[in-house]
Amino acid sequence: MTRRASKTQTKAPPKARATPEPEAPDSASRVNGIISAAARYETDLEARYVAARDAWTHAMHATNSGRSADMASLAIAQEAYEIVLAERERWLASTRVSVPIEAPDTRHNLEIAVGQELAWRAVHEPPESTGVFARLRRRLRRR
Repeated sequence: MTRRASKTQTKAPPKARATPEPEAPDSASRVNGIISAAARYETDLEARYVAARDAWTHAMHATNSGRSADMASLAIAQEAYEIVLAERERWLASTRVSVPIEAPDTRHNLEIAVGQELAWRAVHEPPESTGVFARLRRRLRRR
């Protein structure tokens, strides 16, 4: 027989957990995250390489028995070892490229617009020639 709770006994609502909102990562923490991810990948790759190499050497020693199952396990271990070895060689041969992180531009929008206009004029408008004949030509055109 089940027992019913009386109307005076009610369950208290579960307490809400206060979870803080995650903060947006800044560029320094992103760079540190990338560096630590690369370090974790490198250590994981080395661990997989050592495990595959040890499994391959163990399978080579086991094939001395001449059983077909040992020969099959050697083939599987050798294939896994070659895959990890190729990945490790690719990782070691890859060049590390430093990505420069530039500070944000501190100029105001007006300064940027004026600078762009002056750069456009320098490219699209020919410079005035200097000299006696060029000055005479300019004076005659203005009249």
